[in-house]
Parts: sequence; C-alpha cells; structure tokens
Amino acid sequence: MKMEQQTAADPRKNRYVVDIRRDKAMMMKYIKFYNRVKHPRVTFNLVMTGILLALVPTLVKNMALPGVIVCYGVGALLVATGLFRQYLALGTMRGDPAVKENEELTYLFGNTGVRVRQNGSVDNMGYYKTIYRIWEDEKTYYVGMNEDDLLILPKANFTEGEEREFKEFILEKSGADYRWLPVGLWNRFKNFGMQIRGHITRMRIEAQEREKERR
Repeated sequence: MKMEQQTAADPRKNRYVVDIRRDKAMMMKYIKFYNRVKHPRVTFNLVMTGILLALVPTLVKNMALPGVIVCYGVGALLVATGLFRQYLALGTMRGDPAVKENEELTYLFGNTGVRVRQNGSVDNMGYYKTIYRIWEDEKTYYVGMNEDDLLILPKANFTEGEEREFKEFILEKSGADYRWLPVGLWNRFKNFGMQIRGHITRMRIEAQEREKERR
C-alpha cells in the first residue's frame, strides 16, 4: 500500500506517453485545426469575394478592358488562395528554419505536469494548471497550454496509458475547458444540432428567470 502511494505521488511517474513525429501530415493537421478554430470562415469569405469580383464585368456594362482584367485576375487569385491556403501555409511552415521537419517528440504526462523528450533530453513544459483547453475530434486530442503551446496527440500514438481515459485525466488535473470538434460530416451535423438545442435551452431558462423576476 505504501509503495502504491509513493508511485502515485511521484511527479515523474508517466501516466500517459505519446510519441509524435513532426512530419508533413502532422504539420497539415496543425494547420487545418488552427484554421478551423481561429479562422473558420476565411476560406468561404475568400472564395465568395473572388467569385463576386469575377462577376463584376458581367454586371457592369461597357467596363474598360483594364478593369475587366483586374476583376478576373484578382477574383481568380482570391479563389485560389481560399481553396489552397492550407497548402500555402504548409509551404511557409516547412520553410521556417525554426520548424524541424520529421523531428521525433515524446510527450510525457506525469502526476503533476507535462514534459517532452526530444534529442535525448527531457524538458518540463508546465504544470496541468497551465492547460486552458482540450479539443477532441474522432482521431486526435489537441491540448492548449501556456497560452501559445498546442500539443497535437493522435489517439493511435498513445504508447502508455489508455487514451479513452486521457480526456478525463486532463480535465480533472487542470480544470480546463473542453470542446468536441468533430471533422466527420455526420458528426459535425450532430454537433451543430446539439449546439442549437443547447442555445434554445439557455434562452428558455433565461426567459423563465425573467418571468420570475417580473412576478
């Protein structure tokens, strides 16, 4: 019993271990996630703006040739940027000397905090209280910590610990916010429906509270 208590109290006891390789697929996963969370409507806005701009010469009679060329050219550029912006971002990331492509990392989740093993050394990333949010989709956990660090943890890459219990472990340790962010079309549709029902429920509760205050 005493030995079990010492093991549980050991801050370096690894509860979960996740091996990562920062290859092209992993970088693309980061870019897609970042776009969905930070700029979810940019692609739509760029494509629609480009299409509308390309339609201007058909709506404006007797437009001068330079204007037609500008509308078509800029419109096509905006559409292409919207459709391929993740690949443009990937090229920029791969060209960044600070990003080491194909670097192998191992994230170690202990009893008190997170460490990372790379190039033969182990560094502390922070305590669990620095984790502010965990996102989850069908195949991956995304852990935001220290305001600007994002840990991308494919569920298939857990080498120690049961990945199905990982979310509850992190939430219990950190008190962080949780977001279910599916990528599958059907799951996204169901998630949207749940959000709508939740919003309606909140509006109903607020209306009931206002009615009670009037009485």
